[in-house]
Amino acid sequence: MFQWPQIKLILLFMLPSIMLGVLAGSYPGYQLYKYTWYNANFCTSCHVHDYATIGWAQSPHGATTTCHDCHHQRLRDYLKEMIVMIKDRPEFPKDLHHTPYVKKELCAACHVSNAADKSTITGPFELEDVKKIPKVDLSHLHSLHLKKKTELKLLNHHELSPSERGIEKLQPLHEMNFERAESRNITCADCHGGPQNRGHNFSAVDSSCIRCHQETHTTKVTKEVGCRFCHFQDFMIPANLKKPLKELKTEN
Repeated sequence: MFQWPQIKLILLFMLPSIMLGVLAGSYPGYQLYKYTWYNANFCTSCHVHDYATIGWAQSPHGATTTCHDCHHQRLRDYLKEMIVMIKDRPEFPKDLHHTPYVKKELCAACHVSNAADKSTITGPFELEDVKKIPKVDLSHLHSLHLKKKTELKLLNHHELSPSERGIEKLQPLHEMNFERAESRNITCADCHGGPQNRGHNFSAVDSSCIRCHQETHTTKVTKEVGCRFCHFQDFMIPANLKKPLKELKTEN
């Protein structure tokens, strides 16, 4: 049994080796950490995607974000995913059963002014650059929608039907049944998420508008041209430049 003086001598003798090992291992350890959290290849090399990887790379998010900016999960889930990849070898489209859901707080980190939490931003975008991104709460129709409520079910972790997974023919828009739930605030994913926005194509599409505005217009022009042809610019106009309808009537 070693005595304390002997233990101190052993530790003192081993100290240079320990310090050398720490120094030698810190750089590759940091590079591994950097690759895991800051390089999208760590995620895209394993995950089952349809057009998600290509869609992300070709979008504005491809040059400014990594996967971890928007997709957060528990550490144990990473281990679970590796086991699934090795054991089950999932394939697209039959093994893609739901769309991931991005919480509004993660969108807000870049797209809302005075966001409470910016700690989720890990991509190459610097925080100073994030300030230059147009903020949706300062544009007219964005701010209007964010103040409204809806009873439609939020498409979080939306279960994909066979038609949405490309196995069967897509259902016509006017035949779709939109589920209802408790009243809640409208959030980003209502217009920029769900099955129609697979592949990291976050542009709002007419089918997103139809969920709430089915009866707003029934003219032939609307059905052929769509919602965004007339209303797109109102989502870009700054809220402080958009005059109320009463003021416009008074001026005219």
